[in-house]
Amino acid sequence: MARFQGTTISVKVPINWEAMTMKSKQRLRQIVGRDTRVIRAFLGIIEQHENDLLAGRNKHRIHDGKLDKLTMTALRVKAGYAQRASVPHDFKARFPRISQNEITECRQTAVALYKSYLKLRAKRGLNVSRPASINQSRRIPRWVFSQRFKLLERSTAASRWWLDIRDSLDSVQEGRTFHDRLNIPLKMSPFHFNQIKRGDVKAVQIFTDRFGKWWATIAVRIFTDLPPKEDLPIGILGIDLGIEKAACSTLITPKKTRETRYFVQRQKVKVIKKYDRLVADLQRTMQNHKSNGLPYDKMAKKLRQMKAKRENVAKEYDRVLLRQILDYILDLSEKYTLYVAIGRLKNIRLRAKRGNYKGRRFRAMIHSWAFARITDGLKHGLAQQGWKVDGKDTCFRAVPEAWTSIMCWKCGSKGTRPKQNYFHCTSCGHKTNADRNGSINIAARMLMLTKSLHSVRGLGMWTRAVDRARRARPKARKKKSSQGKSLLSSKDSTSNLGESAAVHFVQSDFAGFSDETSESDDDPVVANTVKALSVIEGDDSIAIQEKEARSSGGIPSR
Repeated sequence: MARFQGTTISVKVPINWEAMTMKSKQRLRQIVGRDTRVIRAFLGIIEQHENDLLAGRNKHRIHDGKLDKLTMTALRVKAGYAQRASVPHDFKARFPRISQNEITECRQTAVALYKSYLKLRAKRGLNVSRPASINQSRRIPRWVFSQRFKLLERSTAASRWWLDIRDSLDSVQEGRTFHDRLNIPLKMSPFHFNQIKRGDVKAVQIFTDRFGKWWATIAVRIFTDLPPKEDLPIGILGIDLGIEKAACSTLITPKKTRETRYFVQRQKVKVIKKYDRLVADLQRTMQNHKSNGLPYDKMAKKLRQMKAKRENVAKEYDRVLLRQILDYILDLSEKYTLYVAIGRLKNIRLRAKRGNYKGRRFRAMIHSWAFARITDGLKHGLAQQGWKVDGKDTCFRAVPEAWTSIMCWKCGSKGTRPKQNYFHCTSCGHKTNADRNGSINIAARMLMLTKSLHSVRGLGMWTRAVDRARRARPKARKKKSSQGKSLLSSKDSTSNLGESAAVHFVQSDFAGFSDETSESDDDPVVANTVKALSVIEGDDSIAIQEKEARSSGGIPSR
């Protein structure tokens, strides 16, 4: 399969089920049910012959040609190829009411499902359920490609937009070359139409949700050519995600930290807490009914509806946040050659286990935090704008977030957080908002992890005092990350006027380094990723910093 450029988006359009005739409804059910049986049969054969079908260096994909030799006969072949009069699993004889092209589409759908299973198995081990072993009555729809369907516009009373797909249930058995067609009315809104107009329609999928409602998902390929950038200054936008404060972003350039912006969703916090209280009350009442032997079916149904409503509210607020962040990034990209880094909150839910003395409220807060939805949505939104989000020297990266909120970006020392939003460095006296400090450190890690940024100053350090920075940053030892050489400058621990933070150090020996004398904060992840942030003239005066931090809930009132 040829490689392609661009980004694929899916447009989910409801089907106007009430406007369809009884015959059309029955035929659509038959087509989707037949496709489900064919896809399940393909999954079973792939599972049975998995060792023979695996291909690639890492055995992470299915060889389509070998699968065809197991399932499809071939009598009319090109010169030089052998005919296949019989195969171990003859799908043409097993499913006589499906065309050759539809079998190919079912095969590609099954292969895509099994590839997803292989990736999940490589990540989680052998405990992942196989696609063919899942016992469920839900239909598995196939992807219909653009050669086999059409979007038609007709001015009718039933619907304006229609989906015209191939119906081969009768025409294949009768031996007809031209197959019958099935017209499906769609409830297409202006939003759906504008999304489809953004690119080329490539495929469609017809399915039912768990409520029995019929939908058509249309895959649209978007090709975005970014305008040629002029000689714009380079900037890195670090984004620190939060719960009470949805996000904090800081833009850094080779000269200074330019601006900090907070994305606050106070209304979301209030609404989510309200639904959490309602859900907790329903759970408590339902448990009491259960213990006393009273009926609780209606309460269970209401609880499911309440949970679903809470999830929908959270998703809607996340969409608003994503739109705000994307608009802000696009505005900055007109002024800078922009790179975006967001904190990767890997394994943060491990902190919210029972027995960590954090309490139920903390565990509920962490487990209900959908940070991956923000990261994936931001990546997908930037890809739609033509940004490079994968591969080497990508413009968007999720960097490790460990220790970013507690390490001072100016001197690299570990500070304290008297309040959740307040950071104070005991070494250099730097005071600022903790989220702002974290977003700057996240941008610093993007700087050190992106090779294309290293050529800005030659050594990956945005500083004018290059020679002095070289002497101040010896290479770390490779034995243990917690025992690497310190990047401390032997001269001074604070930045002088016009001096870069790269001249000073970042503490990389975290063994025995903590707030308490009896505790240790040995984190090898940070020792491998944290580097000296070299931003000249990084901050405003201390008075302005304290005013900014206090306005954002950072400094406790005196």
